[in-house]
Amino acid sequence: MIKFKLSVKRSKFSPRAFLAGGMIWGMMVLSVLGQGITSSWEETEDAVQIIETIRSRVPTEEIMSKGVLKLKISGEKTRYIPIQFGVRPLTELSWESSYETLVKEGVQERLVIVNHVTEPSQCFLSTRNAGEKEWETRELLPGRDTAIRFADTDFWVCDLELEFLQWKEQSFIKREMRKGRPCRVIESSMPRDLIRGDMYRKVLSWVDNESGGIVMAQSYNPQGKRMKEFEVQSFKKVNGVWQLKQMTIYDNQRSSRTTLEIDLSVEDPNETGSVKEIGK
Repeated sequence: MIKFKLSVKRSKFSPRAFLAGGMIWGMMVLSVLGQGITSSWEETEDAVQIIETIRSRVPTEEIMSKGVLKLKISGEKTRYIPIQFGVRPLTELSWESSYETLVKEGVQERLVIVNHVTEPSQCFLSTRNAGEKEWETRELLPGRDTAIRFADTDFWVCDLELEFLQWKEQSFIKREMRKGRPCRVIESSMPRDLIRGDMYRKVLSWVDNESGGIVMAQSYNPQGKRMKEFEVQSFKKVNGVWQLKQMTIYDNQRSSRTTLEIDLSVEDPNETGSVKEIGK
């Protein structure tokens, strides 16, 4: 079981509550619905406090897992991209999250994100032809460098690192039910003078009142048009704990969607059929 250091009451998290870091990590903490969150957390409408709490979850042990990215572009056949990902603690205030495609042909990609509780994260993208040993690595700077697709999917690097949670402008918008859960809506805004190319202007996040997990998020361009939507879709009960099984990101720019399905090992045969669809 992974343990976490929080700015709120300590919670019991599933081993995969942190897998994939960034965007997926922010969604996955819903696997602890109702556990360890204080009443003051549920009542606060301080956007900075809410964001700091989300960013303060730090793993204390390493874990890896595998899954598949299903990319569906309108008019094309579905592509299946096997992937492995994990987290590795570095210090009490930092950890490393990694994503690596496991393709047998073409170009492999590996993304390593060094996450910090109080500082901007660092991203390193590596590529190599399948079958080769050496990786070619470059550091991606926040902003335009990270507004690129990972493995040609609808997940951008900035999505996977939850870069929008590091922006200075964070505002509480309202309380709203979303996918059957009471949430607080937080708006993260990028200053217009820093926007280049296809970067987001703002991101709206629906943060679950009880767990602090992000059940859904929407990104917008400088003209106010919605670019993407991210949502948690289902959890599976494994060894008595609800864990994220599937989430999808929709890209309005190229009329596509990418679904991440996580391989959850099940040790208890009585729980193999326990699947919960969020909002149903």
